[in-house]
Amino acid sequence: TYGKIMNHQNALSFPDDVDMSKDAKDLICSFLTDRKVRLGRTGVDEIKRHPFFRNDQWTFDNIRDTVAPVVPELHSDIDTSNFDDIEAEKGDAETFSPPKAFVGNQLPFIGFTYFKENQLLKGGGNSSSVEESNNSKENAKDKENCLDKKELQKNLQLLEEQLDHEMQAKDELEQKCRNATNRLDKLVKELDKEMNSRQKVEASLRQLERERALLQHQSAESLRKAEMESDRKRSLENELNVLRDQLEDLKKRNQQSQISNEEKMQLQRQLEETNAVLQAEKEAAARMKKCQAEAQKQAQSLEVSLGEVQDKYNQLENCKLEQEKQLRGLQAELEEERRNRSLGAETISDLQGSLSGLEKELKEMKSTLSKIQTEKKELQGKLNNLEKEKNNQEIDLTFKLKSLQQSLEQEEAEHKATKAKLADKNKVYQSIEEAKSEALKEMENTLQEERSSKLLVEEKLLQLQKAHSMLDCDYKRAAHKLEELKMQKKKSSEEVMQLTSRLEEEIHKLSLSQSELKMQKQQVSVLGSSEKLLKQEVNQLLEMKLSLEKQNQELRREKQEADGQLKELKDQLEAEQYFTTLYKTQTRELKDECDERNKLIKELQQQLAAYNEERDSLAAQLESSLTKADSEQLARSIAEEQYSLLEKEKIMKELEINDMMARHKQELNEKEATISSLEESNRTLTVDVANLASEKEELNNKLKELQQEFQKAREEARQMNSLKVSFERQLQSERTLKIQAVNKLAEVMNRRESVRGGARGIDTEVHRKEKENRKLQLELKAERQKFNSTMMKYQKDLTDMQAVMAEENNMRLELQMALDSKDSDIEQLRCQLTSLSVHSLDTTSIGSGNDVELGDGYPDSRLEGWISFPTKNTKRYGWDKKYVVVSSKKILFYNNEQDREQSNPFMTLDIDKLFHVRPVTQTDVYRADAREIPRIFQILYANEGESKRNEEVAVEPATHERPNYISHKGHEFILTLYHFPSNCDVCTRPLWNVFKPPPALECRRCHTKCHKDHMEKNKESIEPCWVSYDSSTAKELLLLTNSKEEQQRWISHLRKRIPRKNPTLSPPAAQSSPQEFASMFPPKVSPRSSPRNSPQLSSHRNAIKIQATKTQQTSGKSS
Repeated sequence: TYGKIMNHQNALSFPDDVDMSKDAKDLICSFLTDRKVRLGRTGVDEIKRHPFFRNDQWTFDNIRDTVAPVVPELHSDIDTSNFDDIEAEKGDAETFSPPKAFVGNQLPFIGFTYFKENQLLKGGGNSSSVEESNNSKENAKDKENCLDKKELQKNLQLLEEQLDHEMQAKDELEQKCRNATNRLDKLVKELDKEMNSRQKVEASLRQLERERALLQHQSAESLRKAEMESDRKRSLENELNVLRDQLEDLKKRNQQSQISNEEKMQLQRQLEETNAVLQAEKEAAARMKKCQAEAQKQAQSLEVSLGEVQDKYNQLENCKLEQEKQLRGLQAELEEERRNRSLGAETISDLQGSLSGLEKELKEMKSTLSKIQTEKKELQGKLNNLEKEKNNQEIDLTFKLKSLQQSLEQEEAEHKATKAKLADKNKVYQSIEEAKSEALKEMENTLQEERSSKLLVEEKLLQLQKAHSMLDCDYKRAAHKLEELKMQKKKSSEEVMQLTSRLEEEIHKLSLSQSELKMQKQQVSVLGSSEKLLKQEVNQLLEMKLSLEKQNQELRREKQEADGQLKELKDQLEAEQYFTTLYKTQTRELKDECDERNKLIKELQQQLAAYNEERDSLAAQLESSLTKADSEQLARSIAEEQYSLLEKEKIMKELEINDMMARHKQELNEKEATISSLEESNRTLTVDVANLASEKEELNNKLKELQQEFQKAREEARQMNSLKVSFERQLQSERTLKIQAVNKLAEVMNRRESVRGGARGIDTEVHRKEKENRKLQLELKAERQKFNSTMMKYQKDLTDMQAVMAEENNMRLELQMALDSKDSDIEQLRCQLTSLSVHSLDTTSIGSGNDVELGDGYPDSRLEGWISFPTKNTKRYGWDKKYVVVSSKKILFYNNEQDREQSNPFMTLDIDKLFHVRPVTQTDVYRADAREIPRIFQILYANEGESKRNEEVAVEPATHERPNYISHKGHEFILTLYHFPSNCDVCTRPLWNVFKPPPALECRRCHTKCHKDHMEKNKESIEPCWVSYDSSTAKELLLLTNSKEEQQRWISHLRKRIPRKNPTLSPPAAQSSPQEFASMFPPKVSPRSSPRNSPQLSSHRNAIKIQATKTQQTSGKSS
């Protein structure tokens, strides 16, 4: 490709699949030419003037922002698919030196280069021109091997000219830059002036506002005074009008009293007349009573026949009770439906949104009102029709009753007649029986007719009930619509309070319509009750009808005789009763009117007296009130002047308050900006935490994979051990065979000396066996070497795996500790954010959380400060200052504040694993200074709750009179000397000597023994420690504060954070395989061992037990 670029005169060609404009082709050709004719030799303006940059889509300035018409597809930064593929030479490698002439395929492709800035606008045009001259020289070397000195001089001159041009352009640019800076300075000065003028204008504006407020106040005062005068005038006019009205009322009352006296006299006359008529009516009533007593005697005879009728009546009553039960069930269903309807109405009213256009809804209300009125008229029409039907039914029923009573009386009369005839005519009994049977047949026929008529009546009743139910449904719909309209009215009335009086009139109309609807409801309920009564009467009448039909058949003859008499008597009775009721009602009305008029006269007289008294008192009060009014006017004028002064002060204060509010808003904006920055930092921290969590998960996954690989390696090591055991057995068997062979050889040699006759045969056997023995020994050596090499290989892999796992564990620990630190920082930021949101109006500083002690700000969750730790390798207590932070979940220990800022703690304690916090006594720290004891406190915690860096753990020596140890592969080796017999677990050399024993190491955990040389020279030969570290044991930590009060504060805060239940220990499943755990992870070592052994949780109780046993040394150690 580079060769083609250099040979552009022959190699330049444009693709056919992409359409290119003539301007684009011309631009490429003008760039790919000789430098003497190349585009842009005079400057950038020449390139800008090219027609390619005169376009609707782009110009020279914005071409970088526009999308190119053709974008080549690139899969990566080293994608060379758009360049020619150079075929690799398949021939033999060239042994001769490469040619000096430059070829394009010698350049390695390392990817594309991208420049953001425009290279043509840069000041470093010299370097580009020099590179072009170098390229031209190289191109000339390819074509011609030598150049004339003249051409070189010309090139030099051209380069110098270009340099001069560039220098001139540079000077021009510098001048432009200076001019621009001068302009900028001028603009800044002008801005300052404008700012000053703006401040002056604002000050003048404030002054004008104050003056405007004062003027408004003065105008308000003048208006108030004018209103006061107009109110006085109106009050005087109103009083005059009231007095005139009172005079007119008194005149009217006098006239009414005169009229009432005249009416009273007339009523007394009418009373006397009605009393006379009453006496006459009473005499007629006494006569009628006598006639009625005679009729009652006749009715008693009919009671006997009524007994039979009552049985049937009881049956019908049972049927009626069943129907009533059904009715009650329907009523209960109706009530449930009403409740549901009310609930639905409530939900609908809750769900209705705010009214958007009040005028539209008013129109809708008007339309609905008109609809309601039409519906109301329809309902009234239906009600009138129902009432008419009811009245018709009542008339029919009364007519039927009268006819039935008449028939009853006729039948009674017939019955009496028949009784008399029966007494006289006993002889013709048989003929009467036949007549009776005929009468019975006739009765049965009449019964059937009555039943059919009853069925017809029942059908009519059903139709009426259906019509009633339809009306009920219509009424319910109307009521439902009414309720909806009420809800709409309530909502609209709240927002339509400020509208015109027209709206209020319509609301008044609505209320009237509601009251009318309520009245209609009451009427409907009354109609319903009357309907029920009518139904009951109908049922009674039906029963009576059945009984009377039977009596009719028996007493027809008696009825015909007594019918005429009864009719006359009844007519007389009705007429007299009607007249008596009329007279009674008239007399009552007249009495009531008289009483009322008497009462009115008395009341009017009393009122007249009272009005006279009031007139006198009011005249006296008027004189006193006029004097008071004058004094009150004076006081009021003084109060108004004071009020105006107070209003002026109020306006001034309001202006000051506005200024204060503006300042307060500025402060609020600043605080919001700080809050937003804190929120951004919080977001970044949460992102970091999420990243850390993902890294932690990845590390956990890697750990799991490593554990699986380690288990596989262990299985292979077990297999190797089994192979080793089998090889050792073979070796022992070979040794025994070898010893046996040597013994046999000795025996053979002895025999050879005694018997030399058959020596040749024996020698050959011995030689053969010796050869076999040598072969076996060689094979054995080879097998041993193989076994040792494989063992060494697996041991190396094992140690590498353990080292990697230890490193991973350390990394995980560090990440976990950093994560805990970040969590505490996030918690602190959240606390600050909540405090800012609660106390947003306070002007306290936000950065107060960076003080030494944050316990005062957040006493419930957070505490931090400087606390001293006991120093290492000292018998008496020495102290190192550390920075401690107590969050809601962790206690974090930092070496200094820099580590605190970098979130780099050296130790963390889980608060859930704390057992107890207490101040120490002299017996606890008997080596400490007596003055320090009141400032020291002790923390007891579970070992599994501690996280500490392994760098410190591995090298850290145990305090309190324990010897230093060397940590390796989980061992804790102590330097010892063995004076009694003991063996090395690594090699076969003796590990003991009575006088000068070699330096030895013993693990204080698994009691592995070895020479010290193995640790220094051959570490890999030592096997890892198989004893697990008991994480369930409790540990203590002593801390020193600056003062006793601080100690109490730390103790009280930590006691609040300690869980109420005892901390949970690691599950027994984790403790069941200690060897596997120890092989997977190098054990954690206690950071400092106490003089007493650590307390341990017993398995059967939740209490903490202190182990009183001391670690015993083995019998082989030197004291």
